[in-house]
Amino acid sequence: MRSVLFALGLAAVTAARPLTEAQAAVTCVSGLYMIAARGSNEDPGEGPLVEVTDIVKALVPDSASVAVDYPAAIFDDDFYPSSVADGITDAINKVTDYVDACGPSSRIVLLGFSQGGNVMTDLLAGGVLKPDPLGADYLPNIRSVVSFGDPTFTAGQSFDVGNATRDGIFSRGGDSLETLSSFSDILRMYCMVHDTVCATGISLDAHSAEVPTFAMEAAEFIVSIS
Repeated sequence: MRSVLFALGLAAVTAARPLTEAQAAVTCVSGLYMIAARGSNEDPGEGPLVEVTDIVKALVPDSASVAVDYPAAIFDDDFYPSSVADGITDAINKVTDYVDACGPSSRIVLLGFSQGGNVMTDLLAGGVLKPDPLGADYLPNIRSVVSFGDPTFTAGQSFDVGNATRDGIFSRGGDSLETLSSFSDILRMYCMVHDTVCATGISLDAHSAEVPTFAMEAAEFIVSIS
């Protein structure tokens, strides 16, 4: 009953207010709407995550993907926390604009690689010097979340995938980890041993290999629960 009331309430709110310019630009799909955040210093776009989104599109008709618009910087003009914060803000805007435009049946998937993984998991659980997480009204529309090489990886969690046994360089704890764990049914975090970023290792090759290594597995997970 609560889910029905939520759906009716959200539909009423959506119908009662005019669409913003961003909402009007959204193309609604009957499949999955995937939001992908690339890794640090990669060219604008989905980066290696396109391998995953392409598989999902082949498996789920009328699905679409969009890239998070953010610096993905480490130093340069935007130091890392500011860059992640920009990514969270843009990703949240993409979620809310899509749901507000397309309705309560919207099915959204969040994907992130490296810094982009940090963006997506902070979007759910919050982080230091970061915007507030996604509002509770929109969480039912998040059907699955996958991250690869996320620096906030914490070893030993039920949603971890791969052979990494060490924490990432910005691993979570306390309330943030507890909050993230509440999404364990829809979350998978992929990390391999020796990865410099998610396992405080010495191999950037391991870091770069995570998306191609787990792309099919991640896509099948997304499709199976979304």
